[in-house]
Amino acid sequence: MNLFNRFKKKNTIITAIEPVTEDNQLQNFPEMLMTKLLFSGKPKLNADQILAELKKHINNIDHSFSVSSLIFSFPDYPVQLADATLPAQLNILIPDRDEAGIGLPDTAFTQNWHWPEANQVAQNCQYEILITDLMSRSLPYKQRVNLFMDFLAAVIRVTQPSAVYTFHGDKILNPASITGLWETDKVQTLYALCNVRLFNISNDPQKRELLMDTMGMHALGLPDFQIRFSTFNENEIANLLWTYAYHIYEYGDIIEEGDTMEGLAGSKWKCVKEVSLVAPERMVINMIPDEQA
Repeated sequence: MNLFNRFKKKNTIITAIEPVTEDNQLQNFPEMLMTKLLFSGKPKLNADQILAELKKHINNIDHSFSVSSLIFSFPDYPVQLADATLPAQLNILIPDRDEAGIGLPDTAFTQNWHWPEANQVAQNCQYEILITDLMSRSLPYKQRVNLFMDFLAAVIRVTQPSAVYTFHGDKILNPASITGLWETDKVQTLYALCNVRLFNISNDPQKRELLMDTMGMHALGLPDFQIRFSTFNENEIANLLWTYAYHIYEYGDIIEEGDTMEGLAGSKWKCVKEVSLVAPERMVINMIPDEQA
């Protein structure tokens, strides 16, 4: 199945490529995870139902509910701060319930290869709620992802949104796909948090030059990946990028400057750590394919 359209508009490229040196140790730091749940009509938020759904997976939960927010704390997930230890916390932030309107960046509509109806469904939505993990970014990243995804899936099941927007993956998702995959196939752990993007970066309409990258690993404090190429198949590169993302998720940031990883057809591709070519600026592992060697 061909998911990628090679004739997308050019994206703005960061012109200065900055390899990592001993004096300039580029690193990604964990960022607050955020998703928006999008609704065509006014969302029905029943805090007690959300709590009951959460307790199917997590027993020990404290909570504080108000008109503008639902705060859930998890004492079994302690977060160590500089001067205190606090329970991890996830929040549902509720805008004015009587005010319609959603806010998504333009880029949210450009890389939704996984769901053809994503843009239309999101454009038909009128209301939103925001989910954040304000007090959990210092947890070990796998524990953090599991907690966040259990929480997100529970809120989706109760509130039944029309679509979900993930900030760090910058993509719009089918809510049923999120809950279905999380319940039955945790092998696809990164589905709701990470994306693989495609950009046409050629200045010559007669010349094919593409860049593909992962987007979202940086929010976990891990490197993203990028590949610049002209002759390979986009779908094969997409599958390879997902493989790289899951490898680094499984084993951590273990790839060193100059290491090699398996490319297409058993080839070995060199790893170079540098600033991403495409925004947002972050540390990526630039894979050097055989065609550039």
